[in-house]
Amino acid sequence: MYATRALSSIAGLIRGRDYYKKYERMYSRNLKKIPSFKLILKLTKGQVLDVGCGIGYLSKLFQDYVGIDINKKAINIAKKNTGRAYVICSAYHLPFRAKIFDTCILYDFIEHIRDVEKTLSEMKRISRSKVIISCINFRSYYELVTYDETHVSCLTSDELSTLLRKYFRKIRMFKTSGIFLAPESVNIILSKYFPNQIVLEASQ
Repeated sequence: MYATRALSSIAGLIRGRDYYKKYERMYSRNLKKIPSFKLILKLTKGQVLDVGCGIGYLSKLFQDYVGIDINKKAINIAKKNTGRAYVICSAYHLPFRAKIFDTCILYDFIEHIRDVEKTLSEMKRISRSKVIISCINFRSYYELVTYDETHVSCLTSDELSTLLRKYFRKIRMFKTSGIFLAPESVNIILSKYFPNQIVLEASQ
């Protein structure tokens, strides 16, 4: 109990009080210089659905982009800053017909959902090609600064891979770094020697 409170306090100090204010800085950053984003851009093709898009900063990477999130405040910030297409809805019940998107991306989102299998089932239904999941490596040092009470599904890479195999034929895993506010040189070193981010590519 005390350890959990300590982790929460440390992570809170690092994140700051305004959760979305920190992420709004991403609009002015070159996302391609962050290893995890660069990798996702390389893996992605066609029309993209950003699941759990938050304030929509990933829209900077893709020409054909739609974002969904259940949080109305986040979507309003996304619309104000990006002018892209967004839908307020749950990842469990997506208002799209089958096989409408080429690629579905879940960036730092899977740990926030309780029913991971229901979400993966929806991803399989609406994606023509692949699903890309990027998540914090909760078995790395980075757990100390990213503790969040909304992280309800802190799966290991093996556990997540096992779930993905129920729905997709081919799974590839990559280890990288995705510390948003760190300098490019720091992220490159972290990505090579101290990866804190896992990216999984699941193909139909």
